[in-house]
Amino acid sequence: MHNILNRFSYDDLKVVLAVGEHGNLSRASDALDMNHSTLFRRLGAIENVLGLSLFLRRRSQYVPTAAGAELILLAHRVEDDVNHVLRSITEEVRGLSGEIRITTSDALLYDYLVPLIASFTAKNPKISFAVSIGNESANLSEGQADIAFRATYNVPEHLSGRKIGSATWAVYGNRKAWEGRQIDYEQLCKLEWSSFSHSLSKLKAFMWIDANIPKEKIRFRGNSVLSVAAAVSGGIGIGLLPCMHGDENDNLVRITPVFAEIKEDLWFLAHPDVRKSAKVREFMNHCIQHLTDERENIFGIIP
Repeated sequence: MHNILNRFSYDDLKVVLAVGEHGNLSRASDALDMNHSTLFRRLGAIENVLGLSLFLRRRSQYVPTAAGAELILLAHRVEDDVNHVLRSITEEVRGLSGEIRITTSDALLYDYLVPLIASFTAKNPKISFAVSIGNESANLSEGQADIAFRATYNVPEHLSGRKIGSATWAVYGNRKAWEGRQIDYEQLCKLEWSSFSHSLSKLKAFMWIDANIPKEKIRFRGNSVLSVAAAVSGGIGIGLLPCMHGDENDNLVRITPVFAEIKEDLWFLAHPDVRKSAKVREFMNHCIQHLTDERENIFGIIP
């Protein structure tokens, strides 16, 4: 084994990867800027060193064997690691630049992220942001986003995450209609409501309303927190909303205490490889530091 390690190199991995990706020697040799016959001899030498056939020869096609497929996966991992390290080194030397892609919900963007992005770009003017709004998480493993900022209780094991707090919820009503009034839980089922559509059925707020409020009392359903808040603000019934959002809306007033059973943990999530990027790491640290410093103001419960 020691002898094989001494004779097998990163350049050999690049040869195997090129043949695996292109499927024949002609296209692989063009990609490697290598003579066709040289590549043929090189691949044969690699297989001799390993004592394994890495590809099945089928006319002009080269089909990976099980061993070849494993080496191709290894080559992809090594290539990704090298690119991440080089990118990080370059960013450290030249300063942070480029784009950070974030997926989140509309309410989390409005209530938390916009001021954090603004303060970060003020210090790092070469950084730009692309934000995708949606209730379903983008696939971080496939590179659809660099960071996900989500309210969730189910963090995938393959992602690197940091919990930064919990969002508390209460019932709100239109300020003109409800200013100075409080209601108890027994009265809630007798009132008209704005609630969430079934696309948000994983929300604890949706589950509570579904279990406790008669369906005929629901006058509006929205597929986002902001849409429900807008409906309640406009006088379409009352609604369960995050306190961070409801308390900042001048047209809304809290009419119940905080619901202890309805809390959503807030997480910054990223693929471990993406967190190696200096700009992503610095932005996440910036957000986490601010939210930690302002924890009492942001996550404190107001009676």
